[in-house]
Amino acid sequence: MSKELPKKIFKEGEEPQVTQINNNCRIDYIIRKFEAWLPKELDAVKKDPIFSRIFKLHENGLGYSTRVIHSFLCRELVTYKLHELWFGFARRPLRFSLQEFHAVTRFECNTRISVKEFEEWKYDGGFWRNVLRRKDGKITLFNLWTKDKEAVKKWRNADCIRLIYLVIILCVVLVRDEKANIPLKYITVVMDLEKVRKYLWGVAAYDLLCKSIAKNRDKLEDKTTSYVLDGFSYALQIWAMEAVPKIGKLPGKKLDKGFKNGPRYINWMGAAKVSYELIIRLEQIITPEDDIYAYISWTRNYDVVQDQAFRRADDVEDDRIKVLMELIRTKHDFSEHIWETEETAVVSLSLDDESAVNDEASVNTPEESKNLGARSKKGKKKLPDRGMEKRKQKVLSSGPKKAPFNEDMKVFVTQLFEQNFPGMEQRLQKQMAETFEQMRAELKNSHKEASVEVELREPSPTKSSTSQTPLRRFKRGVKKH
Repeated sequence: MSKELPKKIFKEGEEPQVTQINNNCRIDYIIRKFEAWLPKELDAVKKDPIFSRIFKLHENGLGYSTRVIHSFLCRELVTYKLHELWFGFARRPLRFSLQEFHAVTRFECNTRISVKEFEEWKYDGGFWRNVLRRKDGKITLFNLWTKDKEAVKKWRNADCIRLIYLVIILCVVLVRDEKANIPLKYITVVMDLEKVRKYLWGVAAYDLLCKSIAKNRDKLEDKTTSYVLDGFSYALQIWAMEAVPKIGKLPGKKLDKGFKNGPRYINWMGAAKVSYELIIRLEQIITPEDDIYAYISWTRNYDVVQDQAFRRADDVEDDRIKVLMELIRTKHDFSEHIWETEETAVVSLSLDDESAVNDEASVNTPEESKNLGARSKKGKKKLPDRGMEKRKQKVLSSGPKKAPFNEDMKVFVTQLFEQNFPGMEQRLQKQMAETFEQMRAELKNSHKEASVEVELREPSPTKSSTSQTPLRRFKRGVKKH
């Protein structure tokens, strides 16, 4: 291929493997906490027309697949794009942009909406109004539900509902650490529930996820065993399951194959148990005829390439991406293309540009995330994923039957046998003759030993008997007179 294309961060077959991704998305833990703490207010939030969908993720029981997410992160294509990620699976290119993120989550991602309209608020008393009035930026969710747990129960009903909204937004949508300070701008937004439903949560969540992915690239190269991934990485997992349908059948199962209306993440269930070996094997057996969707949208797959609603004014052009998209448009066969690797990876998202992610960065140490993950798993009951193994076997057995040898190897093996078989036959005949001769000699010796004199055992001195006959010797086969 003469034109330059993006390069991968790892060579094919040399992708590192990790055992754990520490992620703060702990919706099960949050729901259990509020069911015991503020059950009435939690029920009110569950009825919200926008945020009620998030609870479906908990109800369906789709597990978090570290191996699916990490496998794709190791197959990333290096680009100059600030707000777009590209990956290569089975040598086929796939895009994960704001458009795909919107298709999976249906969070508001329309970049034409201005955030300035969400900055106004009115003072009417209550806890959160006083926080905004004092500009107290040191409030954390962790302190509220540990140190101030009893005081929160005495709040007004409206303030308790706002707390739950903040928890869902920060710990599920944005997937921030509960010990991080609550940004004042989000407290401002939850003062008006209509503004909460219209806010650009999709843009904020997507940017935070992209920044966390960029931050972890160096850790992938260091061959670490685990790392922290901020942001709603569930969206990346479900996008991979949607873009590569055969991957989706490994860790999960679609509830409705004809599902169209709604975020795609509510249409999946399953234990998400899949090994790296299965993913690698699947990548090897995928053929050009198998479905892999380079683009997906909220309507269906591969119908919208670039929606202007998700366009970012500050993004940069990358000629390599233009070439790649043209090849996708013309249905180029990538099955024989070997992706080159980037010696010095170019960061797709600028880590110095804090405004690009709306100051959403929240640094978590691996130790803190491990502790939080351990607490969230306590008491968690996972639904059994019946039929999971059958789905895996069906997907892997659907690949083409590849011959163990090519034609050149067949000719070589045939010549090898023809040239060496006569010599092998002679050596085998000689060895068999020697073996038979040895067996005949051993049999002849055994007949001679049969005439050897046998001495009978003498009686024990403690059990002597006067009637016992003296010891006699005789030759076997000689008649006694």
